[in-house]
Amino acid sequence: MIKIAFGCITFESDFVLKEALASVYPYAEQILIAEGPVQYWQDQGKTTSTDETNAILESFPDPRGIIKVIHGHFAEKNSQCKTYMPYLRDDIDYIWNLDSDEIYKPEDIEKIIKILTDEKYTSVGIRSCSFYGGFNRYITGFEEACDNFLRIFKVCPGATWLTHRPPTIQYPSGYFITPKHLNSDELFFNYSVRFYHYSYVWPRQVHDKIEYYKAAVSKHKCIDNYYNRVYLPWVMGTHEERENIEIHFLGVHEWLPQYRGPTFTKPFTGEHPEIIKKAMPQLEEKFKEQLRIYGRKS
Repeated sequence: MIKIAFGCITFESDFVLKEALASVYPYAEQILIAEGPVQYWQDQGKTTSTDETNAILESFPDPRGIIKVIHGHFAEKNSQCKTYMPYLRDDIDYIWNLDSDEIYKPEDIEKIIKILTDEKYTSVGIRSCSFYGGFNRYITGFEEACDNFLRIFKVCPGATWLTHRPPTIQYPSGYFITPKHLNSDELFFNYSVRFYHYSYVWPRQVHDKIEYYKAAVSKHKCIDNYYNRVYLPWVMGTHEERENIEIHFLGVHEWLPQYRGPTFTKPFTGEHPEIIKKAMPQLEEKFKEQLRIYGRKS
């Protein structure tokens, strides 16, 4: 049986963190988590998560003792994900890059494990179903592009992350690997596997994400005042107002369309993972509460 470690970086991301951990726990040999702010948030006076993130990490049931949390301050996400790699056991076969807001269905994880066991892939991309402004619509275009989300990599003792954007593994000197990649389109169209990404759902989540991206990542490539011009009026708008926003911006993504192309939303007609369906009343209430707090222009 192959051995998988899940690696996660997190900061003020309590939205579906508990559900994300629960969805992968049965399949993990290790779950390695680096919690804390990158430099941009340190400059805003942040030293650790101030929402429920740390409480979730501290209280999450771990009867097998496989979860390791490292708190720290990080220059950027490259150094944050590298922070947990020294704790990777030598017998681990794969590192699975896990966002704190993405959920997998058990049957899809089991399909991936069988594929890795049978085909010995060295890397895997997985398609994202990225929800927007709630739980009923998702983003098309760039968010579904082939290998937009690289998730699984073969590892060996001494391997570490080279970069977080895009996720890239650096192998130790003298270690040679023959690449065999399974791309996200093949995985989706041949095996119907994708993950469920609750990455543009809650107002605080989007507000803070875009503040950081605009200042430290995408900068001039990001739509100015995105939260107030796109996300918030879309969430608060009528069907016609939403259509007009998407027509004007060629979708809803924070990147200017000339850099990422059209990213229109589409109705979600599938099934959320069972763990999300069970938590949906609480998640919808959280959404409504955040809309009350962040539902005005900032």
